[in-house]
Amino acid sequence: MFNIDSLLNKVNLPLGEETYREPLSILLKDYENHSNLTRLGSLSVQRGLVKTLQSRGRLFQFINNNNLEEPSSPIIVSGLPRSGTTYLFDLLHCSDKFRGPLTWEIFQMMPIANSRYQQIYKQIKTESELALLRTLVPKLKNIHRMRSVLPEECQLITALDFRSISFSYSSKVPEYASFINNCDYSSALLWHKRFLQALETTYKPNHWLLKDPCHIQHISEIISVYPEAKFVFIHRDPKDTIPSISSLSAHLRAAFSNTVDKQEIGQRSLSFWSKAIEDFLAQRTLINESNVIDINFNDFIDNPIDSTKTILKKFKLGFDAHTRVKMEMLINNKSQFGKSPHQYNLNDFSLTADQVNASFKSYIEKFGL
Repeated sequence: MFNIDSLLNKVNLPLGEETYREPLSILLKDYENHSNLTRLGSLSVQRGLVKTLQSRGRLFQFINNNNLEEPSSPIIVSGLPRSGTTYLFDLLHCSDKFRGPLTWEIFQMMPIANSRYQQIYKQIKTESELALLRTLVPKLKNIHRMRSVLPEECQLITALDFRSISFSYSSKVPEYASFINNCDYSSALLWHKRFLQALETTYKPNHWLLKDPCHIQHISEIISVYPEAKFVFIHRDPKDTIPSISSLSAHLRAAFSNTVDKQEIGQRSLSFWSKAIEDFLAQRTLINESNVIDINFNDFIDNPIDSTKTILKKFKLGFDAHTRVKMEMLINNKSQFGKSPHQYNLNDFSLTADQVNASFKSYIEKFGL
């Protein structure tokens, strides 16, 4: 059912460097051997893979047909998943100094929208896709709010090179998860850069604003592609983040698989992110101190505007009254959104506090968590 040649035949476009072949092959074997997908899940996976390959091919054509300049340098928000990175990302995006890749720009990558009509069409199409996803995963709106006009994280961009944890969240793909937990992301970031270059043909920002928890693991590759990148790391107790991301994965998998093994999800989440944090601690020293700032999750939640102001001041970007008003409106809208709380705990995934503390011992001690 999952055959790489049959997928490529449906695309029939040059795909550039063959860096996608190894991870895609591993992913397809996992879908066949481990995922236990429903009929709907299988159809959704195949459709998604073809769409990603088509986007890669069209982006490759666009890059080859245009002489594009280097993209603006990014400011990158990262940290363990479920650490408030999305909230911080959205607040920083209130500043007119930033451009973040919007959900509709990622979902409907190519061709680039050059008119208001094309933008509206892509937004409507994205909202319909999100509505279907919310129907299939009813709890998603309580866990990770997505809207077409909000910025979205980079894992949906690095998927162009089939190096993305998004595939692992929604299906049981153990060999693939191990591969992306240990592989080099240089080729994925090359495609990431190409996508930003393509978007910049509509307008070029002072800075790109990017976000992805997986960026904690790939600092060396990021600096290689974006030498002037600045980093904002937000830190939350892993005893809260690990069951939260496990819960998100369990809900996503339930929509597309016949079986959901919560113990397996918990163990793999713990293993994956403890390895990512080890890499983060080893690579963080590569960043010039003038280009990095650390934020405590609890301090951020207690006073989000002060935290974002501190970040902007650190990077000498300014903080004006207009930005403050937009942030206050976002905070007010968030408080009135009325979503049910996302409920999760370690026991649901056969994990203990001692296990998590042991796996993240150095990280917890370094950042006082």
